[in-house]
Amino acid sequence: MSINRDMKECRLIKEVFTRTTSGVQRRDRKVSGTIQAAIYKKNESKMYGSEVYLQATHTGVTRSRNIKAGDQLESDGVIYLIEDCNPDSRLTNLILKVIENG
Repeated sequence: MSINRDMKECRLIKEVFTRTTSGVQRRDRKVSGTIQAAIYKKNESKMYGSEVYLQATHTGVTRSRNIKAGDQLESDGVIYLIEDCNPDSRLTNLILKVIENG
């Protein structure tokens, strides 16, 4: 299984705060750009002690470093919430959860 072959173009959606005319901060989602990411269905046979991993539905890897937990990825009409990311290795590891299935 080649990770490079599995890489697809995904839209990165970040949360931004805007101030309204009344002075209240409002959360909005804005497309920040596109990244290449390989997304895989989570293997249920492995046991992990992390509660975040147990709630996740997919895992992924990407070369992009400008990702943080709380951002969203959109690929093929499916929107994934990034529960956790680890950019310490050569590829950034992502733990994803499906929030909207198009």
